[in-house]
Amino acid sequence: MVNNRRGRPHGRSPARDQLLEAARRHFEAGDLARVSARDLAAEVGVSHTLVNYHFGSRDALIAAAVALSAAPHQMVAAATDCRGQIDIERLVHGLIVVWEHPEHGQRLVGFARHLSSGDAGAAALQEYLRHAVFEPLVTAFGQERARYMTTAIVGVVFGRYVLELPTLTMLTRRQLAAHLLSMMR
Repeated sequence: MVNNRRGRPHGRSPARDQLLEAARRHFEAGDLARVSARDLAAEVGVSHTLVNYHFGSRDALIAAAVALSAAPHQMVAAATDCRGQIDIERLVHGLIVVWEHPEHGQRLVGFARHLSSGDAGAAALQEYLRHAVFEPLVTAFGQERARYMTTAIVGVVFGRYVLELPTLTMLTRRQLAAHLLSMMR
């Protein structure tokens, strides 16, 4: 029997998941910024038009792929190269993409507010962040520099996303990345 139906497919498309997985792999490899929507589509054997169909844009696909690796320990792992060195620039750009994601960013704001509440659950989350983020930074850069880096990250995250301070919210993503990188180097 031949299917003569035209128009949009019904149900979840395997192409969407394949594009998302390809983008996630490139994010973890650190070369996603150099990969076009056409490249990703060709890699999984689908039309490049499916990037816009499923995600709206290449940037939205990237945000969705990064959000799959949004847990702090996953972000640190994604920013770590094959020699075990943390790439600060990759870490900063990944952090910004995740916090700027329309869905996941709001969830992270709630997470940050919960951390600052000081309840019993917040203590467990703080311990996880110490182990998953701060300790790898200490191992890679030493305790003093890791403190500066953590202070910069927390300050920017709370200032821009939680408190929504105009001096930080008015910055473009590129300006924000440059600002954070300057404090972390």
